[in-house]
Amino acid sequence: MKRYSIFILMIFLLLFLSVGEVQILHAYTEIPVENGGEVSGTISLKGAFPVNQPAKVLINPEYCGNTVYEETYVVNPQNKGLENVVISIEGIEKGKKAEGLPVYLEIMKCRFVPHVIAGMVGSSYEVRNMDPIMHNYHTRLNEKTILNVAIPPQGKNIKKPLSQVGVLNANCDTHTFMKSAIFVAENPYFAVTDKNGHYTISNIPPGKYRVKIWHEGFLSIREREVAVSSNKNTILSIDLVLQ
Repeated sequence: MKRYSIFILMIFLLLFLSVGEVQILHAYTEIPVENGGEVSGTISLKGAFPVNQPAKVLINPEYCGNTVYEETYVVNPQNKGLENVVISIEGIEKGKKAEGLPVYLEIMKCRFVPHVIAGMVGSSYEVRNMDPIMHNYHTRLNEKTILNVAIPPQGKNIKKPLSQVGVLNANCDTHTFMKSAIFVAENPYFAVTDKNGHYTISNIPPGKYRVKIWHEGFLSIREREVAVSSNKNTILSIDLVLQ
């Protein structure tokens, strides 16, 4: 009986420490950042452009159209800049003030707009259905359902917290070609590349950091290191090869 009690106590302590580690990992303190630096650049693809595949519309084709192309790879043909890449700087526990505003996702013409958004853990996101037809919003984190809710036309907006770091993959179960993602970062030092593949992250405390590069078409998250100097813009441009 005594050994059993010790065993239960050990399990409790391990669970407690594990929860504590997660809380520490995701903790962030806002402080004034003096002489902060900046990181910017372009994320581009090397090699042939991937082809976005078409999907036949089976429900509501009169509104959505008969065929819809996926939006995984949006590449600028002039500079091969890749849109919708999330750049995040890891390990910053103290830094600039987080905006704290919700990130917005709209359903328009049977698409989620923007296709990829990013926010900080502890903030929230809001989904609006601008279409005159019914949709649903189904999000998963590591294949586990987080939210699955119907969104009627002209209905009430759906607002939910971003409570866990990771990537929320979303789709509409009614119109299965509709997909999007929300990247939830541990701090406010992140950016999503624009139509030219450009991004900028500002007001960074000087130091050496690990940078993560996420895109829905990559099999894994890419990583780089960067040194940020006071009052300077550090260029971090990356040519990526799909794997």
